[in-house]
Amino acid sequence: MRASRRLGCLTKFTGLVATTLAATALVPLTSGTAQAAATAFSASCPTRGTISQGYTSSHDGVDIANSVGTPIHAAGPGTVINAGTAAGYGLWIRIRHTDGTVTEYGHMDSISVSVGQSVSGGQYIAAMGNRGQTTGPHLHFETHLSATTTTGTNTFTYMSARGVDLERCVGGGNPSPTNFTTWGTNINVRADARLNASVVRVLPGPTAVRVTCQKKGDTVVAEGYTNDLWAYIPALGGYVSNIYIDHPAAELPGIGRC
Repeated sequence: MRASRRLGCLTKFTGLVATTLAATALVPLTSGTAQAAATAFSASCPTRGTISQGYTSSHDGVDIANSVGTPIHAAGPGTVINAGTAAGYGLWIRIRHTDGTVTEYGHMDSISVSVGQSVSGGQYIAAMGNRGQTTGPHLHFETHLSATTTTGTNTFTYMSARGVDLERCVGGGNPSPTNFTTWGTNINVRADARLNASVVRVLPGPTAVRVTCQKKGDTVVAEGYTNDLWAYIPALGGYVSNIYIDHPAAELPGIGRC
């Protein structure tokens, strides 16, 4: 696991109370919580730093730690629907993108956009800070399937689907340390935790990987084992059955649910 000191949120903000709410910000999108089939976009890296806390079932975002003032950028093109003060965050920004999804940014020291403003992917929007309930300066970055959801979706999966390896980009191109090793030969890495999901990579042999979360999916029976948990590996852009993660436990210790 990570040896660095964990910097993160003490309390996750779950409400939608802010001093600068756009009147239309909380209008439900069509098709419920499914990702809108509107124009897709290629994502941009939101900032640089160290991932001090990842996405889990109890922390529905990613914390990226760095010094106060570190530039924060829009993860994609869209319209600012919230910008200002918010409980827990101190300051926050929410951007509704061209595909109907939303990215959320918290704990900034200052913000440089306003509600209703159109932004482009990679545009400077704020400076990293230590406002609100935190244990150190960082960006709390969340991804949502619509403007009405209060719980974020898997941040790594969301960014990967839009062409960005979040762990690699925030480190300036350097992947985070690995925490597990796969075993076996010709192991399929799939786009989802399903046996009929598309294969995105094939591992020819044992490979050092960083698993960020795990989730239940199709039951796999192989090598004398049965397991329905799958490990998500952002650097590979997909999931591997936990059977092929070299660890005796069926559920990987210290790894939260996706």
